[in-house]
Amino acid sequence: MQPCCLFHTNSCPNPRGAPQCVLAFILCSFVAGAAAPAVTNVTASQQAGTKLVDIYYDVSASSSSVTVSIDVSTDGGATWVIPAVTFSGAVGIGVTPGNHKHAVWNAGVDWKGKDVPNCKARVRAYDGSVPLPPSGMAYIPDGAFQMGDNLDGLKDAQPVHGVQISEFFMDINLVSGSLWQVVQYWSGSHGYSIANGSWVADNHPVQTITWYDAVKWCNARSEKEGLTPVYYTDDAQTTVYRTGEVDVTNMRVKWTANGYRLPTEAEWEKAARGGLQGLRYPWGDDFPSSHANYHNSGDPYEAKNPPTTPCGYYNGSQTPPGADMANGYGLYDMAGNVWEWCWDWYGSGYYSDSGAAMDNPRGPSAGTTRVLRGGSWSYHWSLMRCAFRSYYTPSSSFSNYGLRCVRERPCTWPD
Repeated sequence: MQPCCLFHTNSCPNPRGAPQCVLAFILCSFVAGAAAPAVTNVTASQQAGTKLVDIYYDVSASSSSVTVSIDVSTDGGATWVIPAVTFSGAVGIGVTPGNHKHAVWNAGVDWKGKDVPNCKARVRAYDGSVPLPPSGMAYIPDGAFQMGDNLDGLKDAQPVHGVQISEFFMDINLVSGSLWQVVQYWSGSHGYSIANGSWVADNHPVQTITWYDAVKWCNARSEKEGLTPVYYTDDAQTTVYRTGEVDVTNMRVKWTANGYRLPTEAEWEKAARGGLQGLRYPWGDDFPSSHANYHNSGDPYEAKNPPTTPCGYYNGSQTPPGADMANGYGLYDMAGNVWEWCWDWYGSGYYSDSGAAMDNPRGPSAGTTRVLRGGSWSYHWSLMRCAFRSYYTPSSSFSNYGLRCVRERPCTWPD
């Protein structure tokens, strides 16, 4: 018997049970007084003899364009963690409302080698003007991705598992020395105690900063711009974290605030992959020497797969933001230049202890070290893999430790 297609709809014979229609959800509107975008008549079927899935839907809206996202489930809609990211057609930003809109999912890329008897798809639409990110930030769409990898013996990046991440905005570039200085100077007269940090030039990334100062600086950046701070020193979230070295807990983070914060480890990895799955670097498995600023040290993977130029464009120091090639989300320096502090406490067994699938994970509840991601100018290229996890005590500051910020979108999707 031939395997059944990935999606069972009325157009697809299902030897294991009755045909099942796909699922559509309409979620929220962001324009005052405007009707919410509405999605109806969702159907999906696999193209005969291929691994491509046709998804059709109707969408109506009061705006001239909408943003459409599509999720895939294999458990009847209980979770939406299938890494469905390779789409073409009427999906993403700028979709014109209308009937019989057509998107194609390349399941052969995202779900290679898998045969699932009962899948559902979810089509969501929201007003197209909202995803425009704040200046200097990129929009990271919500949806599932495969976190971790089984490549090159990264034991603390296993098992590979599906993670559902809500949409957010992320700084396109690492925080520069000039931006750090402006906020740090402002913070000194507004109750903050934040160290100076250092940088090679004003447009180079800030470095030599502790995790504590990175978190306090995020709060100061928020308050300076009139946004709600994210980090607090009490569970009631009434006292803004401004001074000292406080091990802020998950309970003391206002996750729905519109201010700046460090990315979670899962958010960072999803953003770093840029929509790609199962590959080593933000651009794929290749690592042309012009892509990032790193230092060669002859690690085992490098010995088997030598780069074109062993030292990339390493010049003994950091480089200006945007000097490398952007990934699929338009983010620079997600590999190399300076390490990036993340929110999470590090746990070597966190992946295996947390189950096969997670929804917006925020790391262990306690620990002794905080996560860093992305590699740096002074480390070899294998440490710049998307799944590589580094960590250090939060009071540490070195000449290759920096940060970039994220912000919440002003909407939380209802279930």
